[in-house]
Amino acid sequence: MRSKDVRIVICLILIAILGVIPGCATHKTTSPIKNSLPQNELSYYSDTFDTFREDLWDKGGYVHLEAQMKNFKSADMRIEKGKLVVQTKTGNFSKGGLGSKYTLRGNFDVQVDCHIDFLKRSIDTDQLLHFLIADRSKEVKDTDIVLIGMAKSRERLQGFIYSGCKIHGVYQKGRFQKIDSFHGMLRIVRIGNEVSTFYKEMGKEKWEKLNTFAFTENNMLVGFRLQNYFYKRTSIQAKDSIIAEFDNFKINAAREIVEEEI
Repeated sequence: MRSKDVRIVICLILIAILGVIPGCATHKTTSPIKNSLPQNELSYYSDTFDTFREDLWDKGGYVHLEAQMKNFKSADMRIEKGKLVVQTKTGNFSKGGLGSKYTLRGNFDVQVDCHIDFLKRSIDTDQLLHFLIADRSKEVKDTDIVLIGMAKSRERLQGFIYSGCKIHGVYQKGRFQKIDSFHGMLRIVRIGNEVSTFYKEMGKEKWEKLNTFAFTENNMLVGFRLQNYFYKRTSIQAKDSIIAEFDNFKINAAREIVEEEI
């Protein structure tokens, strides 16, 4: 039997036994990071959200303006069916999310699953979901960040997925794509002084790149959040809650993880 015929027979046997086609892409992520910590060390920091891990995460609800602070309630966060569910409160500015108790030093590659369906009707509520990295060495209001996420303002019927960067107090807006909902994965990769943002919708094999930003090489925490307001709003009715799910946080690669000041 010719070698080509042998390969065909082997492929047919694997399809019959495993129900998969050899060579097809899997959900395993190939990272561009070289000289990473081994996966048996990184796996400790992965989180499937079967329970809330206080060893990994801090709960956050930082607000931005005095007017927001006077009418603010932290969003509800709960573990439900192996996912972290964040749900904003009604009648208030509301925000909830998690930030890592460790920082990432050097190059790294992180991702998380998320799911949000934007409210369709016209309401007095903005809708924002972010996956982000932030410089832990600065005060929260001054920190340098890169984020990727989804947003829909109260004035618009259309939502979008986008990324952005704030460094030294200057915000850089990246590309965006229109969406009505999102069910997939968000990813952030830092190599040297450049940070790239990616997303992949559920059922798709290819990561879509949004932007690459020039950024700091300082140690970074990683986190995600959901909120019902844009930053400069001073009043809100928020008659409806917004809900998002997060799952399968993973550090694909990292040069070093620093558990400082935990």
